[in-house]
Amino acid sequence: MKNLVFSTKVVLDGMPDGFSGRFKMLHLETGQLYNYRVHIPKHIYVGTQIPGMGSREEDLKWWQCMFYSLTRFIEAFNSEYGHLPTDINKYQDRRSYTSDCEPFGKKIIFVVDPRRLRSLEDSQLVIIDHADAVLSQAYSKTYGKNAEDVKSSGDFR
Repeated sequence: MKNLVFSTKVVLDGMPDGFSGRFKMLHLETGQLYNYRVHIPKHIYVGTQIPGMGSREEDLKWWQCMFYSLTRFIEAFNSEYGHLPTDINKYQDRRSYTSDCEPFGKKIIFVVDPRRLRSLEDSQLVIIDHADAVLSQAYSKTYGKNAEDVKSSGDFR
């Protein structure tokens, strides 16, 4: 299981052709800090970074869209590869990415959908790793109980 906590503050990343944001994330189990950069190209983005257009509210909406997309991307990437995506890349809308460990592996597409938002205040993300899910399923098949229910009740075998 991975417990991830994001900063509620998004920093504008100086990118002239569109709109970018930096999302800081702490992986609680390892203590590793990630600094994810997300970019929307100018032909999609409409907001204050284009002279004479947009409002702060629209920029906040775009950051919420980016945040939703980033969390979904991290979940899909972790599900496929078993680890978090690197923060070296700048994740751009409608581009696909693979693991640095498996450059010819399955491509995970990063898409910013303007209809899907995640509040910046919703800063915690818990990801169930594949190994955790397999163990939980095996436990429930063997003992007829959900492993998490057993842990919380203190009834260990």
